[in-house]
Amino acid sequence: MIRVDIETIMMAAGPVPSAIVLRERSAAESSEAPLRALSIQTGSYEAAAVSKGIDGTPPKRPVAHDVFLEACRALGARVERVEISRFESPVFYADIVLMNEHDAEVRVDARPSDALALAVRANAPVYVEDDVMNRAGTVSYHEDQKTEDEYARFDEFAHTVSPDDF
Repeated sequence: MIRVDIETIMMAAGPVPSAIVLRERSAAESSEAPLRALSIQTGSYEAAAVSKGIDGTPPKRPVAHDVFLEACRALGARVERVEISRFESPVFYADIVLMNEHDAEVRVDARPSDALALAVRANAPVYVEDDVMNRAGTVSYHEDQKTEDEYARFDEFAHTVSPDDF
């Protein structure tokens, strides 16, 4: 399993789907490969539910995700993690992994958007199955510090060049 973070939520209106982009948290230490990203299409309501959970602004009345979390707490369970476990194009499958009061794992099948909305509210980690990332992921274009340093050095060089140098 690969630990991921929510990189971007792209909100769309009308018939165009919204998307939640998950980015690999870190590559293998010995790897020079760029980080990978996974884009999951979803509806605008579902994308907004994830976004509201990230904002942390409590709604005037609880929405379904808040009710689920409160029910878990009342029953002595907590959201341990979320796993994007399967991909059957174009559908992604997720599991919400709960830990009950006896420290036993309980898995609940969920849509990825609902699982992510719960994860952000519960501050639970999100993982993607390696096979899913290999089949449906792409290279993340997230800028890292090394790239920013390269841009800064190039910018310095560009300011020292004149047309006569060519």
